[in-house]
Amino acid sequence: MDSIRKTPGERALTPGLRVAERFAFHRRKGAMQSRWYGSGEDRRTSINRLVVGALALALPASTAPAEESVAREFLRKVIGFSEAQIGAIEAGQVVTKQLPPADKPESAAFGAVRLSGDHAAFVRQFRRDVGVARSGDSILEIGRFSPSPRVEDLAGLTLEETDFAAARACKPGDCHIKLSRSAIERMGQEVDWKAGDARARAAGLMKQMLVEYTASYMQGGTAAMATYANKDRPLETPAEFRRLLAASSYLVEYVPALHRYLEEFPKGSLAGAEDLFYWQKDKLAPKPTVSIFHVTIWTDPERAAAVIATKRIYSSHYFQAGLDLLAVVAAPGGGCYLMDLYRARIDPPTGILSGAILGKIRGGIEHGVAERLRAQAARPPG
Repeated sequence: MDSIRKTPGERALTPGLRVAERFAFHRRKGAMQSRWYGSGEDRRTSINRLVVGALALALPASTAPAEESVAREFLRKVIGFSEAQIGAIEAGQVVTKQLPPADKPESAAFGAVRLSGDHAAFVRQFRRDVGVARSGDSILEIGRFSPSPRVEDLAGLTLEETDFAAARACKPGDCHIKLSRSAIERMGQEVDWKAGDARARAAGLMKQMLVEYTASYMQGGTAAMATYANKDRPLETPAEFRRLLAASSYLVEYVPALHRYLEEFPKGSLAGAEDLFYWQKDKLAPKPTVSIFHVTIWTDPERAAAVIATKRIYSSHYFQAGLDLLAVVAAPGGGCYLMDLYRARIDPPTGILSGAILGKIRGGIEHGVAERLRAQAARPPG
């Protein structure tokens, strides 16, 4: 596990320590150095340290000017934003940046914006609107699952003609949709592809399987996630998500209770946490992709901050796993900062156009971060 070891002095730090002191502590250790072009391990460590700095901003400061200075220093020295970009963030504009991947399957992007409303109002609005009010040109369809998922929750989902063609030809080890072996077998056994109603039956079965999959995850957590059998080598999505979580050492460092909760869901409990589920059809990559997300909203009872973790538990194309962390931090003088880090593991494309496709996927991930932040910034406070 890629973790940050604590020195005796670091273990003595308390949540009430001033932001400037904590930032300086890590800077003296060299933990905040920006090393974007080293080895894959260096890149992964840099990304982790980046968010350690972001979450450190959530700690209460003794004075507003000190906190503002630390925030600007973090965005300038760690992220690499210019003074003009930082000024744009302070003015309520969204600024994003792609981050270097740890390896070819990984993609990451960071974004930030300052809002006028306080962090508590933002969390209330997010809880109310998640899964039904997100917008953007890449979001084609979206909806929230009921506490007990049902097919009616997917009434607004339409399936692409290319996905029907892929489902018709789907075999274990050779399928253009991400499905488990049992799902592939069901498509072959339960749909008469020569019948006149084959398209409607296939659509109904796909939706039923998405509902069953979501309900299974609610009961079994990460261990219940699918093993995709669409390629020669099966892909275990639980292992892919655990790779992201294990690499996210900042969760252990600053919000260990949330880290444990995400790891143990649904067995554990966490005061102040709420779980929501939604589905989405988007076009962040060349093919429209249907995904299912698990959202955990956690308000820190000791700080003027919250962390919203969004876990991608299924995708029909491209994505192996994904974890989005949105830190909502009280800003000096009122309002709050939103700092969003999204990391995903994707299918590395192959062939002559692999570079262009990979660039489009990674650009789409950054675009998605920007869209999420812009959608939040455009809403009235509260």
